[in-house]
Amino acid sequence: MYDLFPYEDRKNQIEIMEQIQNCLEKENSFVYQAATGSGKTVCSLTPTLDYAEKNGKKILYLTRTNSQQRQVLLELREIGGFYGLGLQGRNNTCLLAREIEELQEGDAEELSKYCADRKKEVRTALEEDREPTACPYYAGLLESDLEEIETWFKDNIPTVDETLDFCKKKELCAYELTKALVPEATLVTAPYIYFFFPFIREQLKEWMNVELSDLIVIVDEAHNLPGYARDLSSSEITKITLERAKDESHEFGDPSLQNDKSISSFCSLFEDIMLQIVDEFVIEEDGLIPPSELRTELLHSLGMNTNQLKGLIKDLKVQGEIVQEKRREEKKLPRSYINSLASFLSSWFSIQGEDYIKLVNRGDDPSLEAFCLDPSNLTSILSSCHSSIHQSATLEPLDEYRDSIGLPRDTELKIYQSPFPEENKALFYREGITTRHEDLKRGDEMIRKLRGELLDIVEKIERNTVVFFPSYRLMKEITAPIQSDIKDLFLERQGMEQPVLMEMINEFKKNGGVLFSVIGGRISEGMDFPGKQLEVAVVVGIPYPKPTARQKGLKHYYDMKFNKGWEYTVKAPAVRKILQATGRLIRSNDDLGVSVILDERAVHFKKYLDKLRLVEDITTEIKTFFESKEQT
Repeated sequence: MYDLFPYEDRKNQIEIMEQIQNCLEKENSFVYQAATGSGKTVCSLTPTLDYAEKNGKKILYLTRTNSQQRQVLLELREIGGFYGLGLQGRNNTCLLAREIEELQEGDAEELSKYCADRKKEVRTALEEDREPTACPYYAGLLESDLEEIETWFKDNIPTVDETLDFCKKKELCAYELTKALVPEATLVTAPYIYFFFPFIREQLKEWMNVELSDLIVIVDEAHNLPGYARDLSSSEITKITLERAKDESHEFGDPSLQNDKSISSFCSLFEDIMLQIVDEFVIEEDGLIPPSELRTELLHSLGMNTNQLKGLIKDLKVQGEIVQEKRREEKKLPRSYINSLASFLSSWFSIQGEDYIKLVNRGDDPSLEAFCLDPSNLTSILSSCHSSIHQSATLEPLDEYRDSIGLPRDTELKIYQSPFPEENKALFYREGITTRHEDLKRGDEMIRKLRGELLDIVEKIERNTVVFFPSYRLMKEITAPIQSDIKDLFLERQGMEQPVLMEMINEFKKNGGVLFSVIGGRISEGMDFPGKQLEVAVVVGIPYPKPTARQKGLKHYYDMKFNKGWEYTVKAPAVRKILQATGRLIRSNDDLGVSVILDERAVHFKKYLDKLRLVEDITTEIKTFFESKEQT
């Protein structure tokens, strides 16, 4: 195994690889936390590739973002001697979709149907010796030398972006090409959905030509998995979808359902019922509704019994499919909002048991949601694999992660300390300041204290600083009066588009200053700030989840299942958000960084924050830290 490792090993890396190798041999799972920059990707690849080659297994490396996929393939190049591929959905890899604006809005199912039609047209044209104009990229693939292409892929191990560039240059369908090349690959890296959505998983198994018992699964940034699985298992219908279904019905003649009720009038009735439920059950932003509430209101308003309502939903489904087929005939994206409504109702009324709660959400676009409480409904499939490796820089508490996704109780759990010098970082907090709800309700005194402490730090510490707030609302309340006083201030705004956000981040990195953001968002988790691009991270308050109906439902469920509702659904998410925010600082042996928690409740997290120290004057301590380290 060690002769595959392409670098000089650093602290913990040999131990991580040995632990993974041990779990592979025992066919167990392994959950571990290691700091950002500690080499988790190459440490997981080295022993799994070695084991897979010797034992006839294959590796599926699951990621949340495209940049993580890229890192996997770059490390595979460094290791050498193995063939691996990156898979992404048609949304990202269809070159035809990049040329047709309508297709850019399509979801996976819609693009799949559209693609199937175009492929059929291309094959028919080639059989009839006609020009295959439906999709030049698929036609180019059918007429290409696949052996020659496969040789290039094995020699180069391209990233997904490089694959797209290659296919664009040679006019080949990137999506179909990677599917064709997958069977020969020892390693495939793909988004979570390729494994955790059952239908797509079955397709992937077929492409890879592998059974689950011969598959080693690596889950990167694993702290995202429980929330991702919950969302994937949940279903929602919004007011906007109902309005679009109504418009769609009018476009296609507004057909009738059972009881001679038109689809548009049913959508209007449903919308009225939804808004009534919003008024009755929402407290602040959401509300828990009785499981039978929607059914009761629909039956009463429609004058139907349960069987008649089932028939109405079937009629909706049929009409939605008719719309999809007509759009396919017109060579358009086969989208139907009527079909979306029918699918939601079928799902809503089929849900049984305690694994789901039914919610109503207010917001700008009110909605009904069947929210999945138990991610293990999807993730427990991991137990059918040969082994699974779960890694992240922010997984504590590890037992909560293990229990949430349904791994066996004997799963190996391990936390590795940062490989970087401990003396290069510091973490301070002080007493007398907090964002505790009860304290903020008593008046403006605590807001003024927080504002003063924050202004003192950003004015006197002239180093690149990011300040993370628990919400946009509290950010505005605390900082609005002082924003004009802060030199070189960068402000993340709610709903900021990704290109605008990245432009701002790049300017911050280049020119320096103070960046205000929200904890748990794109900056606290997904951005990299090497060297002096970030030296101070301030967390305002403890980022406990808001006590919404959704959150209370989760807490109750985990109390019933594990007797650990508060620990698993309140404390654990807060721990991870703090670790994500403070983990932005130290990425190499030479980095220096100070983290600050502006909340006296930080003392309750000392178990997870080993450098936490109570101080009286935060600004002075920060100055002293940097002066002493830079003199050294």
